[in-house]
Amino acid sequence: MELEQIHEYINCLKRIVNKNPKFVIPEKGSYDKIDLKSKHFSFIVDVNRRGWKKPQFSLQLRNKAYKDQPLLRLDLIGAPHPNPKGDFPYAGQEIPCPHLHIAHPEYGDSIAYPLDSEYAKMYLTKEQLEDLVYVLKEFLKRCNVANVDDLEYEYQVDLL
Repeated sequence: MELEQIHEYINCLKRIVNKNPKFVIPEKGSYDKIDLKSKHFSFIVDVNRRGWKKPQFSLQLRNKAYKDQPLLRLDLIGAPHPNPKGDFPYAGQEIPCPHLHIAHPEYGDSIAYPLDSEYAKMYLTKEQLEDLVYVLKEFLKRCNVANVDDLEYEYQVDLL
């Protein structure tokens, strides 16, 4: 994928098209998804709570036509991410969690950015990062989803 195509996919206006008007944050060890549609493309937002650490939580935007090539991935908990060397912001640096991966034609999704960087545009406070519904809604907004508030979001009991 070329860089302008990646940006087009990320920035195109999308709408949530889930059949169920309620989205329940998956319980620990589970996964769910939110379906999105733009004028020309279909997308998936993965909501993943599988993993080793608590609260296991990552969000990922993928184009359904290129499912194996994530466009954006928010890692909330985890080890620092070592960026490859290259000609891009934060090249060769280790980026602590939370961070946002943004697809790149040469590096795939192996580049991470601090959430408060100008490129990531995910300005979240420590308190906001503890509210998984808030984080999910902000990630959807970062993915340029217009109808974020059309879904009713609910926590699993074990998240409270």
